[in-house]
Amino acid sequence: MAARKYAPPRTWVAEGGDWPYGPFTADAPPYAVVTAAVVRAYRQAAGSRSLRSVAEPAGIDPTSLSRMLSGETVPDVHTVAVLEDALDAALWPEYPRG
Repeated sequence: MAARKYAPPRTWVAEGGDWPYGPFTADAPPYAVVTAAVVRAYRQAAGSRSLRSVAEPAGIDPTSLSRMLSGETVPDVHTVAVLEDALDAALWPEYPRG
């Protein structure tokens, strides 16, 4: 299966909005909204911890983590799982569908 191409999640923030808080455009795809929710949960769980202090025990590159947090990339399931483990916190959101 070929890698999917995604517009950066932050591009779906409506004019005047703020990544990752929104508001999001009406046509924002689920991946953008979910990524924003993961980033918000990460920020709450990480508090004042540095990127390196979370990325290192998670086994991920701090630059990759930074790109996800800034809304440049969409995290994969592995990334969310190892971050949840490193932070001992749930990051994947519950969100209404439809």
